Formats: sequence, structure tokens, C-alpha cells
Amino acid sequence: MRRYETIFILRPDLGEIQVKQSLKRVEDIVANGGGELIETDQWGMRELAYRIKRERRGYYVRLDYVAPGAVMNEVERNLKLMDESLRHLSVMVEEDADAARLRSEVEARQRRLAEARQAATSGETHAAEEPHAAEEPHAAEEPQASPDAEGAQPPPSTDEPQAAEAAVSAPAAEEPSAAQTETTDGTDQN
Repeated sequence: MRRYETIFILRPDLGEIQVKQSLKRVEDIVANGGGELIETDQWGMRELAYRIKRERRGYYVRLDYVAPGAVMNEVERNLKLMDESLRHLSVMVEEDADAARLRSEVEARQRRLAEARQAATSGETHAAEEPHAAEEPHAAEEPQASPDAEGAQPPPSTDEPQAAEAAVSAPAAEEPSAAQTETTDGTDQN
């Protein structure tokens, strides 16, 4: 079976119950057609890049599933017919996919994310208890030379790179060609 990913945008004025019903409807189409749902991501309400059916926002959902091609066609057909759907896109991710392997990869990724979040929150509480070593002043640091010191040059101004860019982008003065040196009466000035 093939692995597909379908992303669809639902109308922003839908309630939580209507969003869940629409999502369940699409998930049921995949399950009833002999496909296996790998992962469902609800990205939530987001701003659209441009208006779609007079809407500026939309509720984004991503489905990752393994199914025959006919199931993906049925999912797209139903998304076209759903009044709640603003736009959808389905892509084939993998030609020959193993649902069990994909599900184990997703579960492993979710465990790693949960561990990282837990480590980040425990690291924040631990860091709040101890002062940072970087905040303590070190006496062994060498004093920095002031710009007024002899031989020290001030940092380059921000105007210099712009002047260099202008010199590069300005066309170089060229020798006038023979066609350019002719006068209006046709005589050559050379």
C-alpha cells in the first residue's frame, strides 16, 4: 500500500465539536476503505497567506495514512464536497509503505519530543535555582583596549559596506567607442 499525506483547512467559524466531527468523517473514510491511519496532527487556527472563500484564517489538519489509491481519491472527493473544507492537498509520500514500521517511527519521535520537553522544563527550574557562571565577573579576563588607545582603530562604520556596494554596482567608465565619438554631421572626432 502507499503512504499518503493529506493536509486540509477547515473554516475558522467551526466549533470544536464540528472540527472533531469533520476530522472523524475523514478518518472513517480511510479506515473503511482498508487504510491505516498513521498520525493525525491538528495544527490549529492559522492565518492564511491570502483569502480563500472570503476567509482570512483557517483550522489546519494533517493526516498521515497508508491506503490504496482509491481511498485517497475518496478522501479528496469528500473534502471537495464538505462545506467545512476551504482547501485540501494530498501527496503520495511513499510508494510501498509498511504501516507498523511507520507507526513505530512516529511513536519513537513522540517519545523523544516528550523527553526533550521534560528535560527543557526541568532544566529551566534547575537553572533558576543556580546562578549562571557566565554572569559572574572573572578577574582573569584581559582588559579590552579602548578605541582611544594608541594604534587602535575604531570599528568600521556601516557606511563603508554601502559605499563598496555602490562602487561595485555602478558601471565603470569606459572608453568611448568609435560609434559614440561620431558627431551628428557624420564626421569622426578621433
